[in-house]
Amino acid sequence: MRRLFALPAALLLLFLSAAPALAVEASEAPGAHPLAPGTPFPDVSLTGEVSPQAAAYLGVTAGKRATPINAVKAEVLVVEIFSMYCPFCQREAPNVNALHSLIDKRGLGNRIKIVGIGAGNSEAEVNLFRQKYAVPFPLFSDADFDVHNQVGQVGTPFFYILKKKPQGGFVVLQASLGAFGAPADFLGAIIRAAGL
Repeated sequence: MRRLFALPAALLLLFLSAAPALAVEASEAPGAHPLAPGTPFPDVSLTGEVSPQAAAYLGVTAGKRATPINAVKAEVLVVEIFSMYCPFCQREAPNVNALHSLIDKRGLGNRIKIVGIGAGNSEAEVNLFRQKYAVPFPLFSDADFDVHNQVGQVGTPFFYILKKKPQGGFVVLQASLGAFGAPADFLGAIIRAAGL
């Protein structure tokens, strides 16, 4: 009888010890319904003033308050849905910065771009996150959760890998919740998925 109890108890212990490992990767969203690979990505508005540096990086007009994401000049676009209040996003910020640097070092800066969208964050909050973590790529505010709702009410950090369609607009190649691991491995996965 003792042995029969030991097996379920061991399985329960294994499950409980695995659960925190999943929880440390991301803030989950109970109603999340991520966009599936192959799905067209909605032409969401990137809101906030676009600095001259961000405009040059994205190939869009500087100073605009709302830039359609489809206007971004990139073969591949990595979209990070984050929140400045998400401890997992804060922890992942150096890895995303390293990914950006690695893209440039490998000569892919004209083909692969990164943007961050702060779910529920005001422009001031997004700017605070940008400054605190020295984020080198453009971040945009989504104070009213408008973009967040359109892209599946996902947890944070959430990464969409998008590819520009020949006729315009982006399609989802990959979607993932949580930390992506080693930046070099993630970049390799992006390159393979996009056929670059």
